[in-house]
Amino acid sequence: MGATLSPTALMPARTSKMKETAKGSYNGACSVFVGENFLKNHKRVFLRQLWQDLRARIVRTSIDSISSIQEDVQLVVGTMRDFGDFDISCIEELLMSLFSQATAYDKARSLNSEKASKEILARQLDEAKDRLHATQAREQKETLQVQVTNNDLESVKKERAALKVRVGLLRSSLKRQRELLNTVQTEIREINKEIAAIENTSPLSDDLVEELRASAELLEDAKEKLNDLDPFA
Repeated sequence: MGATLSPTALMPARTSKMKETAKGSYNGACSVFVGENFLKNHKRVFLRQLWQDLRARIVRTSIDSISSIQEDVQLVVGTMRDFGDFDISCIEELLMSLFSQATAYDKARSLNSEKASKEILARQLDEAKDRLHATQAREQKETLQVQVTNNDLESVKKERAALKVRVGLLRSSLKRQRELLNTVQTEIREINKEIAAIENTSPLSDDLVEELRASAELLEDAKEKLNDLDPFA
C-alpha cells in the first residue's frame, strides 16, 4: 500500500503548476471573458425570474382587467429589453397580440353593456304591455266608481239636511277613490315611459354577441400561451 500524500506535500507541485500557467496560457482576456459570462448568467437568472413573476401576474388577471395592466407590463418589458443580451422579441410579439385581443374584447363588452339582447327586450316589452292593459282595466273600473260615487253625492246633497252623516262618509270615500285613481294614472304614465324607453333601445345583434364570445376565447388562449412561454429555460 502506497504512502498517502498530505495537502502540504502537494503544495510545491501545485505552486509550480500555477507559475507555469501564469507564464503560458493565462492572460487578461481570459479574466474578462469569465467575468462577462458571470454577469450574463446572473442577468439570465434575473430576467427569468422577472418573466416568471410577470407571466404569473398576467395569467392571474381576469380578461375583464387585462387592458388595465398594459402600461405596467410594458414598463417591465422595457426594462428586460434594456439588458440587451437576450432576444425577447417572442415575448413582445405575444404580449402585443394579447393586448390587441384585450382591446377587441373590451370594445365588444362595451357594446354588450349598452345594448340588451333582442330576447330580453321582447320579454320586457310584453311584460310592460301586459301590466299596462291590466292597469288600464283598473283605471276604467275606478273611473266608473268615481262617477257613480259622484252621482250619489249629488243626489245626497239634495237631502243634506237628513243625510249629513252619509254625505261625510261618501266624501271620505270619494277622496280615497280619487287618490287611488291618481296613483293608478301615475303608474300608467310610468309604464308608458318604460315602454317608450324599451322601444327606443337598440337590440344587440347576433354578430356582436358572437364577436364578444370569440374575443373572450382568443384572449383566454393568449393568456395560456403566455403561461407556457419560458424563453430563458
